[in-house]
Amino acid sequence: MGNCWTDPKSYLRQHQVHQTTSDSLTVMRPALAIGVAFAALALAAPAAARNNYCSPTGDYCTSAARRSGAVYLRLGTFSFRGRVRICVRHQTRVCHSYPLRPSASGLYEVRVRWYAHYPNEGAGTYRVGFFLGTTRLGPVLGFAI
Repeated sequence: MGNCWTDPKSYLRQHQVHQTTSDSLTVMRPALAIGVAFAALALAAPAAARNNYCSPTGDYCTSAARRSGAVYLRLGTFSFRGRVRICVRHQTRVCHSYPLRPSASGLYEVRVRWYAHYPNEGAGTYRVGFFLGTTRLGPVLGFAI
């Protein structure tokens, strides 16, 4: 039983691949369909917006996640204090500033319900940015309505 480098004809027979008269390799239809499906998934995956992020050092975490039907925008940290600006963009961009407050877990956090503070501009993906001063904290997150 050879491999594709030492015995190519045996390898092609074993893996149900055959050579055409033009010497190109033709793979059976099921394998081609599976390959196309994986390629479609690979191309579609980056389009989905992530809804949470933690810094590599663990100093802070951000999220834009649905809990009990409501979308909550949250930032939790142990390393800084002050105010955090949260910007939401769909058709227009709206930003509000919130104080970091101590939580029961010992962290400082901001947690707001999206619909109570930002406009609902219809169905689609909303993008959320968290800022400390002019510095964006992590990547832009997203959620869908």
